[in-house]
Formats: sequence, structure tokens, C-alpha cells
Amino acid sequence: MSKSRGFAIAGMLAAVGSLAACGPAGTGTIGVGVDAKGHPVGYLQVCPGAHMDGAFVIAEPHDDSTRAVASWDAKPAATGSTFWSFDRPTSGWVVTRRPAELKPGVVYHLEAGANDGSGFSGYVLFTAEDLKKMKPGQVRIYDSTRPQPAGEATGSLEQQARDENERFMKVVSRQEFDQSPCF
Repeated sequence: MSKSRGFAIAGMLAAVGSLAACGPAGTGTIGVGVDAKGHPVGYLQVCPGAHMDGAFVIAEPHDDSTRAVASWDAKPAATGSTFWSFDRPTSGWVVTRRPAELKPGVVYHLEAGANDGSGFSGYVLFTAEDLKKMKPGQVRIYDSTRPQPAGEATGSLEQQARDENERFMKVVSRQEFDQSPCF
């Protein structure tokens, strides 16, 4: 990964942290699914007037020094509804860090953002096992409609990531994803 790409990913992580804490709402929604061969596919719905320049996958738990497992740039910047194959992207998506094989039992985090800091997609968590259960046309997303838990998360960071993956994600149809409201 280039030094500038590493800084961009670290900057996107920092921006998401600050936006989630007290900033404006995200400017898109991200999801993950599979193609007809079972290969991972990223889905992105960008709010009107916004754009996203790239996306990345990292392994949980993560911090500002975590390296991406995979990353892509959108050229030109993505607007509206778009999707890309993790290993063979098209429609303007370009691999900037070739995806590694997803390891069983690892929770992964997919996210997109704008290089200028103007927006981000939120994120979706998934495992290799989650993807194996999916069919083409399904999209796994963060379930923003579920009630927030009453207490703080407990356990190791790895356990917290597994718990969030199991309790906060849901699978919708591609049509539902494309028609989802902008968050």
C-alpha cells in the first residue's frame, strides 16, 4: 500500500470516528454481498449531492494503525447507487490493495468515504461464514433501525466485534438496499 493511501485510510478512520461522535450524518449506506460464484461484492448508495472516492476492508478490532485487507478507488468518484466485485471491480472501481482471502472466524469491516472528508458511508461487518450463507441479490447492511443497547459493550475487543456482527447486521434484498433512505 502506498504511503499516501495509508494516510488516506487512517484519515478516513479518524473522520468516521469524529463524525460518529458529534458530526453530521453519513452521506451514504454500504453493504456487502456475493456474486453468482460466491465472490464478495461491495454495494454503495451515495446520498444526492455527495460523493465517495474509495472503499476499504479492515479486520476487527481496528485502530488508526490498522492496515487495509483490501481497498479500492472510484474513478470518477461514486455517486448514486454503485457496486463492485472485490477481486475484479468494474464501473470505475479500481483495486488499490488486492483483496486477501477472507479467513474463517475473522470479523471484517467494509466502509467507504470521500477523500476530502465530506462524507462517509457508515460501515458493515461480516465474516467469511456470513458471505457463504448469502445468495446473489442479497445485501448485508448495518441495521440502523434496531433499538440501541441499554449498556456499554463488554468483553474483549474481538468479542465486541463478534457481538456487533451478530446483533447489529441484517440482510436485505438488492432492491430494498437501492430504495433505502439516505442516512
